[in-house]
Amino acid sequence: MTVDLTKLVHNAEDIGFSDLSKVGLRGQKDEGQVCTLISRDLSGSDDLNVSLGRILPGQHHLCHHHPDASEFYVVIAGTPIVHLNGVEHRARPGDGIYIPRGTSHGITNDTDVVVELVVGMSKPADWEFVSDE
Repeated sequence: MTVDLTKLVHNAEDIGFSDLSKVGLRGQKDEGQVCTLISRDLSGSDDLNVSLGRILPGQHHLCHHHPDASEFYVVIAGTPIVHLNGVEHRARPGDGIYIPRGTSHGITNDTDVVVELVVGMSKPADWEFVSDE
């Protein structure tokens, strides 16, 4: 069996980050950046999506939920506030945070340090984003 590394291996420096593009219930812009590394389109994945995320100082990733997918965060750098169904958790590097489907969640970076995260979804693409704020 031949392995096609061009479909299986992706690097964030090569792909680059893009700004989040969702809009909240009052028209506010979602803030943060994402670089997708594993997905249906990039890798042919049929069961998950993995990205690197960045929340810059002062940014807020809108509270939202996914009725059709669970998610996780692994904090690599920074100490953001993670919002989980109205409860705030001050995260730190090394935290793994599981977000069951339907759970409202968001991130606030109220520090001067860039927050870096590994973000995973239980679907390879096309999950629903429902804004909660």
